[in-house]
Amino acid sequence: MSNDQDEFLKELLADFRIEATEHYNSILEGVLLLEKNGLPIPDKSIIEKVYRCTHSLKGAARAVNLLDIEKLCMAAETIFNSLKKGESVLNPSLFDVLYKALDVLKLLLSNYDKTGGGGTNTNLVQIIRHLEFVQKSSLSQAGNIESTVPELAVSVETEPAGKEIREKDVPEKEDDTIRISSGKLNRLLRETEDFVVVKSAIEFYKKELAQISSRYKDENLTYIYEDMVRFQNIANRMVDDLIIGIKSTLLSPFSTILNIVPKIVRDLSKESSKSISVSIKDDYYEIDRRILEEIKDPIIHLIRNCVDHGIETIREREAKGKPSQGNLSITVRKEADRKISLIIEDDGKGIDSEKILKSAVKNGIIDESRLGKMSENEIYSLIFKSGVSSSEMITEISGRGLGMAIVAEKVSNLGGTIDVKSRKGLGTTFTITLPQTIATFRGIIIVVEGKSYMVPSIFLERAILIKPQEIKSIGGRNVITVNGTTIGYISMREALGVEKGKTDSNSDRYLNVMILSVNNNRLAFSVDEILEEQEGIVKELGPMLNQLKKITGVTILANGVIVPVININEIIEKISFNSHYEAGQERNIEAQPENGQKKILVVEDSITVRTMLKTIIENGGYIVKTAFDGQDGLETLLNDSFDLLVTDIEMPRMNGFELTEKVRENSAFTDLPIILVTTLDKPEDKRRGLESGANAYIVKGSFEKSNLIETIRRLI
Repeated sequence: MSNDQDEFLKELLADFRIEATEHYNSILEGVLLLEKNGLPIPDKSIIEKVYRCTHSLKGAARAVNLLDIEKLCMAAETIFNSLKKGESVLNPSLFDVLYKALDVLKLLLSNYDKTGGGGTNTNLVQIIRHLEFVQKSSLSQAGNIESTVPELAVSVETEPAGKEIREKDVPEKEDDTIRISSGKLNRLLRETEDFVVVKSAIEFYKKELAQISSRYKDENLTYIYEDMVRFQNIANRMVDDLIIGIKSTLLSPFSTILNIVPKIVRDLSKESSKSISVSIKDDYYEIDRRILEEIKDPIIHLIRNCVDHGIETIREREAKGKPSQGNLSITVRKEADRKISLIIEDDGKGIDSEKILKSAVKNGIIDESRLGKMSENEIYSLIFKSGVSSSEMITEISGRGLGMAIVAEKVSNLGGTIDVKSRKGLGTTFTITLPQTIATFRGIIIVVEGKSYMVPSIFLERAILIKPQEIKSIGGRNVITVNGTTIGYISMREALGVEKGKTDSNSDRYLNVMILSVNNNRLAFSVDEILEEQEGIVKELGPMLNQLKKITGVTILANGVIVPVININEIIEKISFNSHYEAGQERNIEAQPENGQKKILVVEDSITVRTMLKTIIENGGYIVKTAFDGQDGLETLLNDSFDLLVTDIEMPRMNGFELTEKVRENSAFTDLPIILVTTLDKPEDKRRGLESGANAYIVKGSFEKSNLIETIRRLI
């Protein structure tokens, strides 16, 4: 940790210590008053105060990473919230547990060290269980829980040491079976795949021998050549069988990751007032488990996307004349050339092209001059661009425009492709095509300025010859027309940033052009030569070269020459949809320079969280002013000018929802972006945030500094 970070943490902890002491004293005072005032009907004003203090202490502890304190406060907060709503009643047993919880809280507050580490207390787990117990008992037994609360021990009992190990060490009766770690199998597979180079080398020398034999017409050379052909056939079969055999030990069925989908969809449906049936077909097909591990999160994101953005609520579907229950189907299909396709399809509202285009223009992905000139596939492929989203509000799981970009990147890195098709009002289909196993691949050897490179064959649509006169400029972008379709054009030399050498500038000579496609994005690249296709293995560049741009690794050719493998996904991502791109002029679409320093108002009642947010946002290059609650925030907003509002929700005098609604009622603040940063993570809270007019909803427990700054930059 840097010195600056150390100092920042010390300042936060100093603020937290003061704030935590105040909150603890207020909570203790409130509990004492509740007990003194008699049972069972509490004073609601006292309950409200104790609830707010517990909630604020929980948020402050989370901000400085004191997780034990946060957990204890969360359990206590649940009880006070239940009392506040009248769902529970006070009784002596409840007070006994609350006082013991306050003792543990006091001990935790006094034991954390200067680095922010929490002190250890053996009673924490048990006291939280007791708080949860009295909460449930109070709800079910209307306060008569004296006889049901178990005695709170001084320390938590643990299982005898080694018990779990002894149970697991019972030998299993398995015939002809041994256990090998997947790590050892992966290493063995990598070493075995190196034999692919041997196959290529034999092919290379066989061709060399054939040329020599035909040149000298020597009978002995002919016999040697025929023997080499036979040896090549045997060697190829042995190598292929060896690789396939080892790879088969690393295959797993898709069901190992798809079996959790029904529960995910069911949980999401309940949160969003939707009814969705799930259909999974042919998930018995197997694929490299290394690919499964990498593709699991992207698949779950796509499914969440279909549920969140695609399928409508019950009310919306009925209003459209659709069945109230939506459908999500997942099908696994085995393709040719040892490829596997995963089709994820919903019958929802489809992709909103207008929202996608608006988001793309706002984030600098395309210029307004391109609107109306893009094909349907080009528009849909925009969802894979970082920053593009059709969501109405940014949350920790959607609306940031990052998820789909990460999905596309992950699929591409695995040597696969992702395609999207959508019909307005009818639904969306995502098709992911992946190799059944990784590492080996086929690639096209090309030459650019005298140097050899490899392009993975999976990205090649076709190779053609064109004349320089066929290259046109439309809207500031070089294009060519193929079968009536306009495709962006650039030389591979310029795309790679290779210095131009002495080449023939004859305008009559044909250009070798490769049309490459990634995630619905197509571009035409001219190269000096297109040689041949070879089977190869991509080797990582290693830590010294892993920052090298536009190159994904290296491979060894048949003659032993090492050549770079071009990262087609990265190159097309940099160039696509950029209407200002011209030959020799590459624009950095990632850079988003600030036009003057923006001013942001932070509204937060916790001094610890307020200080943290202020520091994070200032470090992001913004001017920050703070307010201590909703009422103060509204007054500050009316008396000054701001570019964005960041506010907590649970605050005295005026909460964040009320503040947002007040702001939206004022016509002067119609377009002011508002970000809610809160510990409230229930779906109904997020819906209320959207309804009140917020643009983003970030849960404190899941947000990172980069998420907050990135969200701010997206909004202003």
